[in-house]
Amino acid sequence: MSIRHKGLARFVEKGDSSRLDQRLLPKLRIQVSFLSAMTHSDECRTLAFWKAHQLSDDRWSFHVTANWRLTFEVDDRVGEIRILDLEDYH
Repeated sequence: MSIRHKGLARFVEKGDSSRLDQRLLPKLRIQVSFLSAMTHSDECRTLAFWKAHQLSDDRWSFHVTANWRLTFEVDDRVGEIRILDLEDYH
């Protein structure tokens, strides 16, 4: 899994959440865990509660809060998440 957002990378790789808004952590923990276990992008299509949708450039987006989205690419050939990012959408 490649991670673009530096604070999110520290959180996923080292468990260090100091560079993230602490209010985002509960949902991010669940979403990152889901992505780690996911094997195909079709699994995202059933996640209405995270407002999961495919973006125009083949990335996917999960709703974290009103302003924040977790975006990522899925390589379905190998079941891998690429370019995981935490983006401010406001």
